[in-house]
Amino acid sequence: MSEIPVAKEITLRKMKPMAPPFHQHIAKNRLLGKTCRIGDSVIVYEVIDTLPQGIVTVTEKTLFHFE
Repeated sequence: MSEIPVAKEITLRKMKPMAPPFHQHIAKNRLLGKTCRIGDSVIVYEVIDTLPQGIVTVTEKTLFHFE
C-alpha cells in the first residue's frame, strides 16, 4: 500500500460569496491532519486544487490559497 503524500499547497474556493473572512481560519483548522482531494468541501469552501494532485494529507507546512 502506498503512503498518502503531504500537501505542499491547497487551493480553496468560496462557495458562498457573503461568507466572512474568519472562515478561512476555521477551514484550515478543520483540514489540518486530515486527507482531502479536489471536490471536497469544508465550511463554505471547496477544494479546487492540490499539489501534488490526488488525495493528500494536510499538515502545518501546507500552504493555503483562497479564491
